[in-house]
Amino acid sequence: MLLLSSQSSPDAFVSQVQQQLTRFYQVTAPEKVYLHFDKDTYAAGETMWFKAYVVDAARHRPDSLSQVVYVDLLDANQRILGHQTLALKEGGAPGDFALPLALAQGTYSVRAYTNWQRNTPEFMFTRAFTVWSEKQAESGSTMPVPATDQPDVQFFPEGGQLVAGVRSMVGIKALGTNGRGLDVQGQVVDEQGVVAAQFNSYHLGMGRFEIQPVAGHRYTARVRPTTGGPELSYALPAVQPTGLALQVQDLGDAYGLTVQRRSTAATPPETITVVAHVRGQIAYLQQGEVRDDIPLAIRISKSKCAAGIVHFTVFDSQRAARCERLTFADTAPGLHLVLEPSKKSYAPREQVTLRVRAQDAQGRPAASSFSLAVTNAALAPLLTEAPNIRTSLLLTSDLRGQVEQPGYYFQTPSAATARALDDLLLTQGWRRFVWQPVLAGQLGSFPYLHEQGLSMRGSVVDSRKLRVPGVPVVLTRFHPTGQQQVTSDAEGHFVFADFTSRDSTLVKIEALPMRKVRHPQLLFDTDQPALVTGVPPIPLPLQPNEAGRAARLASVKSMSAGSMAVAGGQGVVLGNVTVHGTKAVKPDNRRIYSRADAVIQTKDIAGITTYRNVIEVLQGRVAGVSVVANQGFVQITMRGTTSVQQMRLSSAPSTTPTSRMRSPTIESSPSPNTNAPLLLLDGVATDITMINSVPLADLETIEVLRTNSAAIYGERAAAGAIAFFTKHANPNYDPASEASVVPPMYVPPRYYQARTFYQPAYSSSTPTPATDQRGATLYWSPNVRTDANGQATVSFYCGDTPGTFLLVLEGLSRTGSPGRGTATLQVTAAK
Repeated sequence: MLLLSSQSSPDAFVSQVQQQLTRFYQVTAPEKVYLHFDKDTYAAGETMWFKAYVVDAARHRPDSLSQVVYVDLLDANQRILGHQTLALKEGGAPGDFALPLALAQGTYSVRAYTNWQRNTPEFMFTRAFTVWSEKQAESGSTMPVPATDQPDVQFFPEGGQLVAGVRSMVGIKALGTNGRGLDVQGQVVDEQGVVAAQFNSYHLGMGRFEIQPVAGHRYTARVRPTTGGPELSYALPAVQPTGLALQVQDLGDAYGLTVQRRSTAATPPETITVVAHVRGQIAYLQQGEVRDDIPLAIRISKSKCAAGIVHFTVFDSQRAARCERLTFADTAPGLHLVLEPSKKSYAPREQVTLRVRAQDAQGRPAASSFSLAVTNAALAPLLTEAPNIRTSLLLTSDLRGQVEQPGYYFQTPSAATARALDDLLLTQGWRRFVWQPVLAGQLGSFPYLHEQGLSMRGSVVDSRKLRVPGVPVVLTRFHPTGQQQVTSDAEGHFVFADFTSRDSTLVKIEALPMRKVRHPQLLFDTDQPALVTGVPPIPLPLQPNEAGRAARLASVKSMSAGSMAVAGGQGVVLGNVTVHGTKAVKPDNRRIYSRADAVIQTKDIAGITTYRNVIEVLQGRVAGVSVVANQGFVQITMRGTTSVQQMRLSSAPSTTPTSRMRSPTIESSPSPNTNAPLLLLDGVATDITMINSVPLADLETIEVLRTNSAAIYGERAAAGAIAFFTKHANPNYDPASEASVVPPMYVPPRYYQARTFYQPAYSSSTPTPATDQRGATLYWSPNVRTDANGQATVSFYCGDTPGTFLLVLEGLSRTGSPGRGTATLQVTAAK
């Protein structure tokens, strides 16, 4: 066996690999998003609390270029139920979704991403959840699974191919008809029926076997599920008569690589290049010679590898990538976290003082940012195989496809979990990049930019809907007055940035006519990122007995009434208006209800622009609904229940061609009656000010939902709901289909302000409520920070319910080391 000498003189290709790999991470600046949730399962009526962590994908430091993160709540049909825009501070941002009590039981998912990640939507964070409810699952309430009537079994030769005469490892991956791992057993036979190998899957349908393929033979696997069923046949990859083969072995403190070659007779030795890297950090890059009769052996110390997936590649003498292999380097255990409650057992409503200590791998104090969840173990059990911050950053975010039960590989490290993890990496491919375009410097285009703050962006198009470069676009502010002008870039895009969360007055945006385009149109870039299809849902993680399920749902009913609407933001979320010349009807995700009780189409109203505001359009048009203005206030009555929403009129820019000033808008003031209809603008819960900021020329539809029809929105829609829809938020709206007399007015984007978790203060000096209104989550804090000594102290009160409570702390150090710590505390019933 020939050992590769580190003294080999490298050629220019070695420098090219190093330079282009470094350039890839510098130019593409990939990012990762992870969300820590307070629970692994939810019940309708609960609040989903979470904290978003955004890091650079190479070193996992919380100093990514993006400072804005978006979070979507989706149902099983991928309709958006909630959308939030969050401001990142030191790489983190808290958020929450209130799940309606009327939400049907089923599987829902959460998607999180930065604007930069929209260039590569397959890297967005996605997690599916089971939601329990008294309202039973409806058709389509579970996410789709692959449509197949037999198991999907695939075989992956180590390194990428079977080479004649070279004994090779072959990985197995079997999926059942439900898209989940299926344990199988079987044997491999040639065309004569001679058995060449036997195998059994090891974990979740994955495993391996060895085979020495013979040139000219075809191999077939005869597979049978271990639980029984018919035997099925699957062809193995074809045997290559010549080529390179790669084997990787774990030697404890190092990786042992063996490269073998088979070629035609009298072929001279071949110079190959071997590279190993972890997220662009090169651990090994050398060249050497390989011959048919002597394998090439390489030893790579693990100490040179950062923690995470190691990507091995062998290039042939023609500089083509011929063999690839993934393995996992557990070289850094991450943060060591200790959670120490001041006592082992507490009485109901007693104060808990929790001490947190964080240390790095060398035992030094680590200043870090964390989020902490304390939950009732009986109502919301901890799923140890669920994803967490370490599995996400170090494993799943760099792999193709869905990884089932990722927490299993990290929960209790052992020889068994190490074997299962290696099987996973033997069968699940690297997805960050492909070598050929990287080496050629072809890194792709990036139309979606890093966001340092809120922005409004879009494209300038002509009458044929073709993007037009070099067109001036002007944004006009009215309070305070001012203008900002940009020019559409080479691809017709424009961006207005640096909006603050305090911006509330309307702005006007228009493209100026030019000789090359006399009537330019603006298409705002508000389309949702592409959904990655084929991701199976998590199975129902636990099957509680009826008593357990009833207890969980009963705990929800006992919580204080609050905002249960699913809408996640206070700003207007504009829909997709980008047109690419196709007449296909795009899905409109602004409605999550099945039908409205009354619909007003503004195209049927003559002189729509002569009305003073949007609310006035509603007056007298729906039976049972009246809108009465009285001395600057508006009273809305629906179905005999008077719902008063007090609003004071104030001036704002006009949309009339002559004055260029809008008629009065309406500002909300406190109302003694909270039983008002829920107001929705393009599917997002909002207030009367935002509704009346919509230009009348842009109003498309008004839909009225009485109490039963609005049940999906929860208790905030107890008095019904009124939904307003704009033309520009309709993904099928064609701006060229009607003339626009005056540029539309727009509401600037806003950040969602996350709510504060309700925390009672049970002390002798303050009145205490009769019952504790917290449910399965006893405490949630998205902002636990350890100081320079690696320490922090957290205090909260126990509730009325005795039992075991789970504490889960997740977060990141300033240097990018992820950590997760758990503990328990007991609450003993009062005697």
